[in-house]
Amino acid sequence: MNRYIRQHIVFQNRNVNRFFRTLLILTFPAFFLYFFLYTPARLASETMSLPLGLPEGVATTLGVPLGLAGLGLYLWTLVLFALAKGAQIPVVPTVSVVSTGPYAYTRNPMQTSAVFMMVGAGIAMNSWSFMLGGLLIPIAYLIYIRYVEEVELEARFGDEYLAYKATTPFLVPRIPGSRATPGARAPEADP
Repeated sequence: MNRYIRQHIVFQNRNVNRFFRTLLILTFPAFFLYFFLYTPARLASETMSLPLGLPEGVATTLGVPLGLAGLGLYLWTLVLFALAKGAQIPVVPTVSVVSTGPYAYTRNPMQTSAVFMMVGAGIAMNSWSFMLGGLLIPIAYLIYIRYVEEVELEARFGDEYLAYKATTPFLVPRIPGSRATPGARAPEADP
């Protein structure tokens, strides 16, 4: 394991003040939505104009429910993280593997929610540039999750996380009735 991951694990395992954790749970979501989703989207739409070309009523009718579904999923993931004594931000990680609710279907429903929010907002605003600008940070963060956070989770939670990872897709949920049951444990190896 490389030095960065070892330092990351030590940092993740420290005790976090309850007040600080609560403060992050309550404030970071607004910071995330504004600075990591809305601001890049707005800058992209101000820099270049790439309209979707949908009739205004159609754009609103399709985009608003999709964006609201993403926001609802996002809020659900925040509640699950708070119940697991963590926050959305890696500075205050959960103390256990979260594998219920939307985490039973994908290991990264928070990122899925960001995609739904930005695609919905882009459709509602009838703007490819707003949509694509808003997806830059979530896509970049998926790379971090894959190559840093997952390695740290494997080291911190061991077999529990490996079993969860083996049965739950990284981002796109499996279609019901497919090979593995969402959130199910991996079969034990025969001795």
